[in-house]
Amino acid sequence: MYTPDCRFVPGRAVVALGFVLVASGCSTGPSEETARTSTSPIVARLRASPDPITLVGMRADAVGALLGDPELQRQERQAVYQRHDIDGCALDLYLYQDRGNGEPKVVWYEVRPIDPAMALDRDACAWLEQRLGGPQTSERRAELTTS
Repeated sequence: MYTPDCRFVPGRAVVALGFVLVASGCSTGPSEETARTSTSPIVARLRASPDPITLVGMRADAVGALLGDPELQRQERQAVYQRHDIDGCALDLYLYQDRGNGEPKVVWYEVRPIDPAMALDRDACAWLEQRLGGPQTSERRAELTTS
């Protein structure tokens, strides 16, 4: 009768881990093709606009109409943080109350892959960044705050 040898062998563990890492590196993140073929109503609304969607300055009710309810919302000091999951991408929004009318408005956002393994792939959520007017780099932040 065969009894498997279940002893830990470091060399085997390293080889097995290597195969797992290589295989996971071959997976692709959300792409323009994924967004094009998605049946998500949110993606459909984002793609329906001929121009990039300007989130900075958008009121909270307009964000809700566009993106639906956030997957996560919490109060962070004076800001409201919202995370919307859109076809493998996380859209992080920060809303502050407008000084004039007190309504919460988007003042900052970032787009990132939900899967941490895709964090180094700059193109993973490029389609969403393009629909929202581009990535929020430090140069873009400076541009938005000075205009």
